[in-house]
Amino acid sequence: MSKNKLPLGLLLKNAGLISDERLQKALAIQAKYTKMKLGEILVLQEGIQAKTIDFFVNSWQKLVEKGRKFPIGYYLNKAGLLDDRQIETILQEQENSQQKFGAIAVQKGWIAPQTVTFFLDSLPLKPALIVPFSWLEEYDEQTLHLAKKYVNHSLILSRIFAWTGGNSNLIKIIAPAFTESSFNIPTGLEIGAVDRFVEKNLIENWQKSDRATYIRTVARNLVNNRQCSPQRLLQEYQKILLSGSQQDRSTPEQEELLALGLIVRDREEREKLRVANLIYQQVFDRNWTTRQLDRLQNRQIDTQKSLAIAAPITTTNNVDSTIVTKPIEVERQNQNSNSFSSPNPLTKIGSIVTLCSLVLLVPLFLLANNYYFSRLREPSNDNSIVNADRLQQFCQTIDFSNSSAALQLISKLETDKRKLLENFSSSSDSLEIFPNNCEAALNRLRVLAAPQLGKENRVLEAIRHLCKIPADSEMSVEAEVWLDRWYNSSAWGRETKFLLSELDKYDEAGCPAGHFTEYDES
Repeated sequence: MSKNKLPLGLLLKNAGLISDERLQKALAIQAKYTKMKLGEILVLQEGIQAKTIDFFVNSWQKLVEKGRKFPIGYYLNKAGLLDDRQIETILQEQENSQQKFGAIAVQKGWIAPQTVTFFLDSLPLKPALIVPFSWLEEYDEQTLHLAKKYVNHSLILSRIFAWTGGNSNLIKIIAPAFTESSFNIPTGLEIGAVDRFVEKNLIENWQKSDRATYIRTVARNLVNNRQCSPQRLLQEYQKILLSGSQQDRSTPEQEELLALGLIVRDREEREKLRVANLIYQQVFDRNWTTRQLDRLQNRQIDTQKSLAIAAPITTTNNVDSTIVTKPIEVERQNQNSNSFSSPNPLTKIGSIVTLCSLVLLVPLFLLANNYYFSRLREPSNDNSIVNADRLQQFCQTIDFSNSSAALQLISKLETDKRKLLENFSSSSDSLEIFPNNCEAALNRLRVLAAPQLGKENRVLEAIRHLCKIPADSEMSVEAEVWLDRWYNSSAWGRETKFLLSELDKYDEAGCPAGHFTEYDES
């Protein structure tokens, strides 16, 4: 990993996290105690977290070089500047306002304006470069060399360009596959071959395909956006999708969609906006956007219901409450009025009949009771659901500040996950029974354990944990940072490269966070 272009102290000062006076004091202490690192001194002085120091030392420069893949709130959280509760509060307020994420965080006093500006300026969202066809031809001549393999290689290039609309990231996913392929394409079938590849890997199977990691990242940035309301963002995208084009009004939603690369300005009518390419039109189509909007709406309704349930119960005088309570009051009055009167003959006869019925029903009840208790002793999916609920509650209480317990927690969660999946092996929901918050916690713990294992010279063990993190996890970026660090290190580079290559060969899932080795532009 390349070193930061700015010293740590100046970096933190520019970010508005420490004052010049505090920096000078810390440097004076370091000059006296030369074995102490500046970050350690700043943490001891208090006012800045060790997590923040670690973020700027180990991850910052890598993120600057790659550009922003996630909303800005994601990076503020990873730097320890905003916690999960604060982010959730900001997102809820965004639903009812046009304000941006950073503006709300500043208004609440949770972060300084200088810090927000620093992050936005240093981590600009970098959409894929939209390139002309001549760029693709040059890329072929320098890297792909399709002319050596296919007679009508220009048909393959033109079809790739038609699908991608010149999106350089998508081009670099599709085009190398035709260089790597061991099959030749008969003359006249080039267009169909490209179509089948795109439809299979990037459209029909985009949520699971290894080659569709980039598309999943685009989808995640759209539906979990922290710059704009995801609902408004989806609605604006859907308008452009269904109408073919929309007037460029420079709204926050349009600007964010442009930054994400989902839409582009029309080449002929620059004042018009359209969906960026055919792949996005088919992946993020009307059905998909409608489902996402429904999901967001249901989530909002569930949140409102939860708040309503949690609210204190008050007495109301509306019509509904009157209708419900009056019969109950009448019933109670009737019961009270008859409580001291002697039962009439019909009541006595009814009681005798009831008693006889109970005597006859007791054996049947005992048989049924034994049957159901024996059923309860058998393993069942209902029991798994109970375990899943308890596990979900447990994962809400995990303390991620205690890195020493990370490996123990990983072992527990992996064991619990395996047991749940075994109980649900015959169910169509077997892959969904493990709670989502536990899956997220497990991936976070894997990243948390990695640096500690590295310090103990257990790098290969750390790599195995990081390679279990799926490509669509928010922790995949951090996993990639650590893998890239060891991949290029003089001490562990050879072993890391060997282990990643072995995983690709013998493990069907491979190492999602190690995808940079497959498309290494260097």
